[in-house]
Amino acid sequence: MKKAIINIIPSPISRLIKKIYLTTRGYYYKGSEYKCPICNHNFRKMLPGGFDLESIKENEIIGSGRRDNNICPYCQSTDRDRLVYIYLNQETEIFKQKVKILHISPEPSLYNKIRKFSNIIYETGTKYAEGIYYHDNINSIDLLGLPFSDGEFDMVICNHVLEHIIDDNKAISEIYRVTRNGGSAILQVPISNKLKLTYEDNSITDKKQREIHFGQFDHVRIYGQDYSSKLEKAGFAVQLFYPTNENNSKNEFALNKKEKLHIAHKK
Repeated sequence: MKKAIINIIPSPISRLIKKIYLTTRGYYYKGSEYKCPICNHNFRKMLPGGFDLESIKENEIIGSGRRDNNICPYCQSTDRDRLVYIYLNQETEIFKQKVKILHISPEPSLYNKIRKFSNIIYETGTKYAEGIYYHDNINSIDLLGLPFSDGEFDMVICNHVLEHIIDDNKAISEIYRVTRNGGSAILQVPISNKLKLTYEDNSITDKKQREIHFGQFDHVRIYGQDYSSKLEKAGFAVQLFYPTNENNSKNEFALNKKEKLHIAHKK
């Protein structure tokens, strides 16, 4: 019902209503305990977010599950969005140099930040159109056959997408193909701290059974400790990143301390 009401409101009005709501909420949670590096607002706490499922707890899936200090009250970034942004800002020069980026299933907080940089040629696309979650007129793309030239992008951002794709090896090979030599891809997924090998069963298609087996109704596997090897098999060199400066040691940005970013470099 709420979605139906939102869909009949003209876009400029709905965006204004949303901005007023988020601004008001941001003031309500204003404080000094946490800071969102994406929108640069400070808060006394972040909002809770994530699924609270037994299979996530049982398999100790990092990057899934409910966390109390997760969602920014203003820009709605999640902990994993902030982790990606911190890497881009601290460890790369993409905000300063002319680059071309492909962002698959772009998170609104990151999209709204990245698109403002005039030096960045910014392509976005998603396999699944999820209504108001993505920006207007986002392109639909097939991750198993990306409509781009070999080596077209300096960076590909694919954050928590591959766990939704049946043939993830083909998707990874396509991302490798469109990344230029010397470029890189952020290929983050939920990973079990207990599984040495990735668990998947393509015969499981029921949504409830997928929740039980994989931790979410639209996930098709639980990645294990072999995930880096999967990326390396496609030709990437893998770097794990977690910020270690003083601010992050205090967890000022409300990150998930167990989650490390998987950066895939194309030699």
